[in-house]
Amino acid sequence: MPSWGIGVLVVVWSSYSASGRLPDFQFFVVRLWRQFPQRRSMNSGVPTSLHVDGCKPLERFDFVTVGQGIAGTTLAWQLRRRGLRVLVIDREVDDGASQIAAGLITPVTGKRLAKSWRWDELHPAAVAFYRSLEDETGTAFFHERPSLRLFADEAERDEYHRRADGINAGLVRHMPDVPAHFNAPLGGFEMLHAARLDVPRYLEVSREQFRKHDSYLVADVDLAKDVELVTDCVRLPRLGVEARGLVVCRGFTPGSDPWFGNIRFNAAKGEILTLRIPGLTEDRVIHRGIWLAPAGGDLFRCGSTYTWDDLNCVPTAVGRAEIEAKLRTFLRVPFEVIDHRAAVRPVIDAGYPVLGRHPAFQQIAYFNGLGSKGSLLAPFFANQLAGCLIDEREPEPDLDVRRFLAK
Repeated sequence: MPSWGIGVLVVVWSSYSASGRLPDFQFFVVRLWRQFPQRRSMNSGVPTSLHVDGCKPLERFDFVTVGQGIAGTTLAWQLRRRGLRVLVIDREVDDGASQIAAGLITPVTGKRLAKSWRWDELHPAAVAFYRSLEDETGTAFFHERPSLRLFADEAERDEYHRRADGINAGLVRHMPDVPAHFNAPLGGFEMLHAARLDVPRYLEVSREQFRKHDSYLVADVDLAKDVELVTDCVRLPRLGVEARGLVVCRGFTPGSDPWFGNIRFNAAKGEILTLRIPGLTEDRVIHRGIWLAPAGGDLFRCGSTYTWDDLNCVPTAVGRAEIEAKLRTFLRVPFEVIDHRAAVRPVIDAGYPVLGRHPAFQQIAYFNGLGSKGSLLAPFFANQLAGCLIDEREPEPDLDVRRFLAK
């Protein structure tokens, strides 16, 4: 900045300081600063930082994501891959749905053994995304192996045979005999292209990478108080941050969002147990009303329940009893419960993701509603939203957040 510009700042600072309006002075400096050449990031073409004596620095990013669950983390990666500078802000609490998510990906789902929604496009996108991140980070967190579903009754077995050579062809394989540890007189079937994302490890590795690039901040953002909308950007003065856009990725947080707070959730509380099962060496995920997933050694995770009242993260005796009772119907060996956790799934509408920009405030966007299938859905739809944010495309009409705000 030329010397005369510095002189202007001194005069204006004196005026604002005398009137107690330093925040207004800081905004004035941002506007003036943009008129002159400055140090810029290689990828984004925006200032990397702004330092003003007496004021908190405003560091410039392309986008800020609020929330580092599966949605926020995956979106941050998809934006970074477009050469954009992204700041991820998270409260770092351990009661979110992503923190206890099982990360299961299955090609067949539900009582009717339906092919998973949009499997043919979502599955390849998920595999390619997680594998590429494993290569980039040198860490394994995505495990592809068949899972085993045990028939609950004859009706389910008959439904399997009706679908096995039709819509589910190539996705399943009949298993008339199952390991002796399981009570399954009717047999079952393998889901050949199933996978499991180690969600806690995925989030941890991503967090480490974001920190390494000065793109991660621990903070509890009050959207109503901390976020200021400017004509062409978003400012978070308390955190010293400015960006061209902010994306809310906070899961089920009712009543705390001035822009998207009226979106109606159909959220469901789920409870999960961690078990010790000595002698059980099964490395597949087992399904029969609930799921039983290997967690290393003789440890397994088991769940989960679905309840639509008391939407909190407090484990209950009723939830534990339900999981244990269902497990005993097919597991023949003893087990020990060593942990019990609960969280609320961020389900919106019929369980499909919701994404896009706010209709009135284009600087603010939303990515939520991944529900219990976030590991499968996140890569594809985070990539779609990243394209929307840089004006490459529009969101799919059925998933566009504007549709849900209009209800």
